[in-house]
Amino acid sequence: MSMHIAKCAQERNSFIGLFGRTNDSHTLIAKNAQPSFLKACSVLKTTIVNVSIGSSNLIGIYAAMNSNGVILSSVAEEEELKELKGLGLNVYRCMDKRNAVGNNIAANDKGGIINKKIEGKERKKISDCLGVPLEKFSIAGYETVGSACVVTNRGFIAHNDSTDEEVAALESIFGVKGTTGTVNMGSPFPSIGLIANGSGYVVGEKTSGFEMGRIEEGLFFGD
Repeated sequence: MSMHIAKCAQERNSFIGLFGRTNDSHTLIAKNAQPSFLKACSVLKTTIVNVSIGSSNLIGIYAAMNSNGVILSSVAEEEELKELKGLGLNVYRCMDKRNAVGNNIAANDKGGIINKKIEGKERKKISDCLGVPLEKFSIAGYETVGSACVVTNRGFIAHNDSTDEEVAALESIFGVKGTTGTVNMGSPFPSIGLIANGSGYVVGEKTSGFEMGRIEEGLFFGD
């Protein structure tokens, strides 16, 4: 397998996106991450940090990030915040009642999308932390845009039922090309089975060769 791809599971769960988040410098991964999961994340070529958020291992649900900052759920504890700030990361704890921020935000270093229901002040603070404008958006009828899209500074993969118009709008917002696809033999929500940055990606072990071809096309679209 190519140097920028790894397949794995976490405790036999192929939905590895639930347990990690990455940008181009740091990968946040569950404290109980198995050695095979940690090894797989080496393809991301980042500093790997074992963390919890709200004493939970569901990092992918409770965090969203780009190279500029990390958004944490309101369930995050002071110690957890302090730990991430200690890494030199810009960190904001989102106080919106929709606390699964990883499911509600997707951003790279050029732009981002956010659940339409996250209002004014919170949206502005999230935008300031990530250092990019955030567009209110839905993908394939889902307002949980973070679960329906994985974006890097090279490309993106969106929910398999995204329309051509939605893909074109995302290309404009993110400033990169992308495509639609699935993970783990047909799951249309890419972020639960995929952790990706500009260097590589880790995908759930049930993901098929065809699905990986689509991911490859979307995430490494040109230079």
